[in-house]
Amino acid sequence: MDYCAAVFVSTHAAITAQRLLKGVCPFLTMPVLREISRGCGISIRFDPGHLAAARAALSALPEGQYAFYGITEGPGGIEAVPL
Repeated sequence: MDYCAAVFVSTHAAITAQRLLKGVCPFLTMPVLREISRGCGISIRFDPGHLAAARAALSALPEGQYAFYGITEGPGGIEAVPL
């Protein structure tokens, strides 16, 4: 797994997640990958080593507002696996 991505059902949830993750782990806000293609179109990318911290921080959001994916980039393309 090269990196993790959190995707959100709404822009409001994505913005709230940015606030929750600030200071918890480094992250990058980016469009949702085509391989996932769900949610509001905004995702947050972070290192797999920060998955536990990100899960803990985002647990403050209501259940069902986000999902985590493990992303692997290879010669055959991008693979996104739900975590």
